[in-house]
Amino acid sequence: MNRTVEQPSRSVSFLIRQTSEGQTLGIVAAARRYWRLIAALVAVAFVISAAVSLMLPNKYAAEALIQVELGRPGAQQSAQSITATLEGSAIVESEARVLRSNFIAQRVVKDLGLSEDPAFAPRPTLLSRLHLRAEVTDPEKVTEAIAKELSRNLSVTNDSRAYLISVTYTSTDPERSAQIVNAFVDAYMRNRLDMGVASAERTSVWLQEQVRSTRAALEQADSAVEQYRQKTGYIEGTANAPNLAQQELRDATTRLGTAVQNRLAAEARLTRAREAFAAGSVPSAQDLAGAPVVQRMLEAVETAKRDFQNVAQMGPRHPNYLNAKANLDGVEERLRKEVEQAIGNLEADLRTALGDETVLSAQVETLKKGVIEAMGRETQLISMQASASAIRERLKLLNDGYAQAVALAGMKSSTSQALVRAQPNSLPSAPNRAFIIGLSILGASAAGLGAAVLLERRNTGFRSATDLVQDAAVRCLGMVPRIDGSSTAGEMRMFDEAVRLVGASLGWSRSSISPQILLVTSAVPREGKSLLCTALAKSVNGRGQRVLVIDCFPDEDDQQDDRMCLSDAVLGDQQHFLDRRANTDLTVLRGSSGGNLRDLYATTAFSGFMDLAREAFDLVLIEAPPVLLFQESITLAHHADATVLAVRWKQTPRDTVLAALQRLQEQTVRVRGIILTQVDLNDHRHDRVVDQCYHYSQYRELYERRARTAQTPGSAPMQIDLKAS
Repeated sequence: MNRTVEQPSRSVSFLIRQTSEGQTLGIVAAARRYWRLIAALVAVAFVISAAVSLMLPNKYAAEALIQVELGRPGAQQSAQSITATLEGSAIVESEARVLRSNFIAQRVVKDLGLSEDPAFAPRPTLLSRLHLRAEVTDPEKVTEAIAKELSRNLSVTNDSRAYLISVTYTSTDPERSAQIVNAFVDAYMRNRLDMGVASAERTSVWLQEQVRSTRAALEQADSAVEQYRQKTGYIEGTANAPNLAQQELRDATTRLGTAVQNRLAAEARLTRAREAFAAGSVPSAQDLAGAPVVQRMLEAVETAKRDFQNVAQMGPRHPNYLNAKANLDGVEERLRKEVEQAIGNLEADLRTALGDETVLSAQVETLKKGVIEAMGRETQLISMQASASAIRERLKLLNDGYAQAVALAGMKSSTSQALVRAQPNSLPSAPNRAFIIGLSILGASAAGLGAAVLLERRNTGFRSATDLVQDAAVRCLGMVPRIDGSSTAGEMRMFDEAVRLVGASLGWSRSSISPQILLVTSAVPREGKSLLCTALAKSVNGRGQRVLVIDCFPDEDDQQDDRMCLSDAVLGDQQHFLDRRANTDLTVLRGSSGGNLRDLYATTAFSGFMDLAREAFDLVLIEAPPVLLFQESITLAHHADATVLAVRWKQTPRDTVLAALQRLQEQTVRVRGIILTQVDLNDHRHDRVVDQCYHYSQYRELYERRARTAQTPGSAPMQIDLKAS
């Protein structure tokens, strides 16, 4: 038995991560699949919108135009008005707001006597009828309620470029619409006559006093800043030119850094010279820079050594030898004294460098304290300057406000006139029935498409063999159509052909069947593996070959299961049982479904039974429990030659299938391939995938004719007990 796992081109864990990101489904495919739902929503929206639009009453709009003319200031205010001018659009917008105000609406109610008009009389509400709220009877509140109703149907727009204000009122009566619009215009014009410039004059007087007091405060703040400068003598710097204390600190810090470097260099030269002298050698010329005598003495030593070498062979008592020896000793002694003097000079240089560093360090500390004090003075000065700037800004705002107030008070007024008065309009302005119907249809279409896309996105199962290869990297052995009690003979024949194709994919098209022991499992229950096993067994049995089916996942609720028990065959006389089934083409055993019998599949007895069954039967089909729910599937898979996974078409989530494949892979179980079960051929047509089931749907009539004209038992569809399966 093969106990290795087919290694796919991509690992299952990678595929699980890739599939979890989801599949993007096209709107066109979703619309094509759920076109009935979209059509139903569009039809309902059309009927409802048409009925509602017919029930809505016609409304008529009347429009009046008001032109705002900005007056020019008089000659006596020309000097002040030049300092500030009011923007025309702001004035027009202000006039439009006056027209939209509740005050003008209440004046219209009083002018037209709408409080006494039954069409505008407040109607009793449901709460008032139930005596939960008192009815509105106060004349002022009635007037306010009617004014709010008028404002809801009133539209006031303005064009600042032409200084025009459009006033429009909409109601079910064209005469009433024109009357109310003209009443609004008249009330607005009377209100304009009542308006004056007293408010602007009072504002200008108050602002003038504020400007005077703020200017005095600004002068006081500027004087305080100048006095502080004179008192402290502080001169603030800029980003590019810092103040004097900061510049002095920067220069002193630079000099201190140079002094530290000089001191470190002197220490290094002195240390190297001392080490060389202690070792009996002469320090380098770089360390003894400034001591040329040492260099000359070195040359003299070399000359004396050569002379000594020349007379060395004459013997230690020879006068030339003694003279050369005395000359060499004298030169070396003078060299030693010169080196000692040079080292003394280096020590003096080090003391000088240390002194400079100490002086500069003290100077830097003193300058730091001065800079800190200067920063405190700078902070206080900045605070005083900020206060002065705030006062200066406030003075600027007050000056601008005062100039505008003077300009407004100096204007004669922004005169307005009714350019066009409202006239009754015989053509209704609302409702736009075509727009309502079109908008409803568009909204229903969008809702239908959205619902179709959501329904399509809920479907995360595998649709075709291509999906299996791309996402699971596992071969698809076939696609088995869905059948039930109402299936036609042609559909049964399609099912028969699909099962035969699965057998061919497994290699059963030859005379000998391999794999001989096949385990059929699934990721979760209700994947159609029982029907698949029954159909595969019937297909092989029809070829005259003996088949053993072991149902290891029986229905525990089935109390009338008369199939033989697997435990009796395994734990009893195995050979006797197989001898009794020698003349039976199809044998079905019901496996254990609970209790401690679950360990039966891991026993030596079961392994021996499977070896005997391999010899006694041409094919052994094992229907195993779901992989993700029961461990028995792993145990049974190690007794089988190959394992196939039944996956329900477009129903089982891809993550679930990939998790099952990963579990089998981790347990070293070989997966021959996946079989897509319960394929709905009618639903499959909308996928536009050209595969095995696509051709079944295209040539359905061919299968129906073959089923009607079938004469031989071999060409007839398999007879499968769907209820039992």
